[in-house]
Amino acid sequence: MRHLMLRYVLTFSLCLFAMAGQAPVATAQQSDTASDTTSDTGAGTPQSDESLVTDFLAAAKDPDLPADSLAIILVPLTEPELAEVAGAWQLTIQNLLETIARDNLKIRAKNDDNVQAVRAALAAPQDRLLDQLKHYELVLENWATKGGKPEDIDPHYVYIVAVKSGLVSQSDIRSLAQNVWNWMTSKDGGLGMLAGVLGLVVAMWLMMMVARFVRGITERSLSRVPSLSRLLKRFVVRAVFWSVFVLGILLVLGLFGVNVTPLFAVFGGLSFILGFALQETLGNLASGLMIMVLKPFDTGDYIHVAGTSGTVDEMSVVSTQVRTFDNQVITIPNSKIWGDVITNVSASDERRVDLVFGIAYSDNAAHAIAVLTRLVKAHPMCLEMPTSEIFVGELGDSSVNIFCRPWCKTEDYWTVYWDLTGQAKEAFDAEGISIPFPQRDVHLYQTPASPAVAE
Repeated sequence: MRHLMLRYVLTFSLCLFAMAGQAPVATAQQSDTASDTTSDTGAGTPQSDESLVTDFLAAAKDPDLPADSLAIILVPLTEPELAEVAGAWQLTIQNLLETIARDNLKIRAKNDDNVQAVRAALAAPQDRLLDQLKHYELVLENWATKGGKPEDIDPHYVYIVAVKSGLVSQSDIRSLAQNVWNWMTSKDGGLGMLAGVLGLVVAMWLMMMVARFVRGITERSLSRVPSLSRLLKRFVVRAVFWSVFVLGILLVLGLFGVNVTPLFAVFGGLSFILGFALQETLGNLASGLMIMVLKPFDTGDYIHVAGTSGTVDEMSVVSTQVRTFDNQVITIPNSKIWGDVITNVSASDERRVDLVFGIAYSDNAAHAIAVLTRLVKAHPMCLEMPTSEIFVGELGDSSVNIFCRPWCKTEDYWTVYWDLTGQAKEAFDAEGISIPFPQRDVHLYQTPASPAVAE
């Protein structure tokens, strides 16, 4: 029972604090009555639920209540009570509009003696009207949140729109210009908006700096993990950068009073829709993540995949760019790569160069092998280990084919291939070893003519 009484007392105190002195002050007689109702233990008897709700309803209808206090008081009110509060605020707005209308009629009468005074006095109720319209809209938002029917709430919003448009259309030019100037020079108007925009720009710049700082830390941390591919490191760094930036922007918008909760609902709905609309793209995303994790290739590697050969330039989560020898850039979807055979030519540090030289059957094969052995040993890019292999590998239709298989660094493959091909041709010519072209022996057999044909 004590906890229940303490809860009611704290709630009522919070209400009095939120109303900022707007609630009626208790009289001495009420204080004496309250003290008489205390129990023997000294704990105060809480007010009844009906009187507490009545106090909240009265406070919610107070036109002088600050907006932040009104927001607190509206929390415990139910949907029917909020409907009653909305009606009270509509009546308050209507009464204030009547005052403004009377002043506008005086200005339209063009009484030069007091028109300036009336125009100057009109600014205060107009400012008060705009402020109370915000309170009115706050009540309507809470009403809708707690289950208010749209057909009951929409007329209130229509009334607000009509009030704002009528306030502008019924004001004379000088009064309207004065109101605009007052709004631009007000802390709650133009100056406040300018300060908010500047603050948002500065906050976005700071979030960009923070995101770059976190990206730098992430890059340094990932550089200490040699098992990760460069593609995966680049993907993680980008994901961290944009995640920090977007979350920072949402935080800044929340600090500036923007309700970001609907954005998460929008993102959830979009993700559900895009999941069906972009199935193939999601397949590319999954394939890209598998490539990044399992590392069948990395940037800078020369690969054969999907009928294409080239050096991997860049890879995103949906596609891979391959640059061919003739400087063509080919973009391949990741699902095509992951579903095909991947040949990574650059995966090993060393490669074997497979060369085939054909000599004539009349030439000495051992002599040709000795010439090729000398060329391989003399080439600076051919490795001593693993040892090179040079042997007669095939007896062709037109030539004896000698296989020459030296080893070299992967990056020197094509240099060795082209050098040995040209040097072998020159050396064979110098040594009198012929490189035959395809040929075929044709034998003609002539039979004697028959006697019948001779006659």
